[in-house]
Amino acid sequence: MRSTNWSNVFAICAILGVLVGYIIVLIVRPGLIPPLFRIGGLTRPVTVLLLGTDVVYTRERRHLKADQQSFNGRSDTILLAHLDPIRNMMCVLSIPRDTSVRIPGYGRQKINAANALGGPRLAVDTIYSLLQVPIDHYIVVNVHGLVELTDELGGITVEIPKKMRYVDHSAKLNIDLEPGPHTLDGKEAMGFVRFRHDSLGDIGRVQRQEIFIRALLDKAMNPESWTKIGKLISLAQKYVYTDMTANQMVQIISFARAVPKNNQRMLMLPGHFSGTGDWSYDEDSLDQIAQRLLGEPQLVSDRHSIKVSIENGSSSPDLWRKVYRAMSDLSYNVVSVKSRSDVYGQPLKQTRIIAEQGNNEEALMVKRDLHNKGEVINASLGDIQSEITIIIGDDLIGAFTSAKGSKVMSKRGM
Repeated sequence: MRSTNWSNVFAICAILGVLVGYIIVLIVRPGLIPPLFRIGGLTRPVTVLLLGTDVVYTRERRHLKADQQSFNGRSDTILLAHLDPIRNMMCVLSIPRDTSVRIPGYGRQKINAANALGGPRLAVDTIYSLLQVPIDHYIVVNVHGLVELTDELGGITVEIPKKMRYVDHSAKLNIDLEPGPHTLDGKEAMGFVRFRHDSLGDIGRVQRQEIFIRALLDKAMNPESWTKIGKLISLAQKYVYTDMTANQMVQIISFARAVPKNNQRMLMLPGHFSGTGDWSYDEDSLDQIAQRLLGEPQLVSDRHSIKVSIENGSSSPDLWRKVYRAMSDLSYNVVSVKSRSDVYGQPLKQTRIIAEQGNNEEALMVKRDLHNKGEVINASLGDIQSEITIIIGDDLIGAFTSAKGSKVMSKRGM
């Protein structure tokens, strides 16, 4: 009778233990595993264009009927995402649908027309000619897919920035949302991301899309959501048109859901409203935006060249004065101040330092100058005319107990 080779038994048990542990972590907490070591994950950086198409109507007798399977409408949403498994980073550039660009073969038009004129390939060519960033794949999502996706995930919780009330009978939209956190069902989510009846118009829509995407990623990182991957793929086959295989789609979804929040960056194509109401992009910023999208290192600007907006979201009515004085003493270019933010229904506990154009390094410098208080958010959710928006929270009350305290902080930060 052969004796048991215990060293082999222990080795096999150890290997099985590591394998089982790896599988459990891969399913429950994939972010703990480096991207390059995830089974079936991305092995190289990929850039994907995501288009959310507007509703296309067909006439049936005297009535218009929404075509739920159509993908050839104008692009309500235009997102260019760069996923980098080497840096474990995801950057998403929002391009306003009203951006005026040259569409190859069609002259200057709003960029949302490209998909309607020549499908996603023309949209890819248009955006490549604008940014000179190679695009590997495209995904076109019919707007009705958002409804079923949100409902399948059990709703998406977002922070509504302001009261939203709008009724559009033709698009079957009835939006009635109060400020504060809400869990939106599918129809409410579609209304939230498509709403544009405020002073910012299309730019406000872009900001709400970014809010929704961040909330969607948070939901996707919940292990309960990952158990629904089969149903989500089924929905994708119904509401998504893409040049990717099912395996490539799974790779991208798997990677995106595991990217740490600190490595998720959202930025918007910089520009300003033209006289016609279109979004006129800033040509001088295109190269810098392309570099930030691709995650390339950026030089930190001098404080005096950084445009800063300040909003008071705290429970202290005069705190904005002290923050403004401190930032001015540090030579920041403060371009806007709101003594009271009307965006939030209750005082913020934590200050928000919003990096409007993915300028994370500059936002971190601002955080250090604020006694290392606050949360850095890489998204274009603040004042669109600034590069950094500071929304003051109650965590800064102790740091600015007096004007003298502000001066001390200024000298220390120089």
